Amino acid sequence: MADPSTQRDGEDMIEMITILAHPATSYWLRDAIVSAIERDPFDAERDALVLAELLGRRLDALVARHFPL
Repeated sequence: MADPSTQRDGEDMIEMITILAHPATSYWLRDAIVSAIERDPFDAERDALVLAELLGRRLDALVARHFPL
């Protein structure tokens, strides 16, 4: 019987390959995925979470400037 974590890793890789192959995927996202695959997954996730937080705050500030309450 296959190890469930190994199966999930395979599914994740298939999903990443699918995203990489999709013509609408930006070059920036492709580069980020390829870079993340080559890194320690814990470090890559931590950095991605920090980046997502920063980008979210930047977007919130931009929206607030353009659509003040």
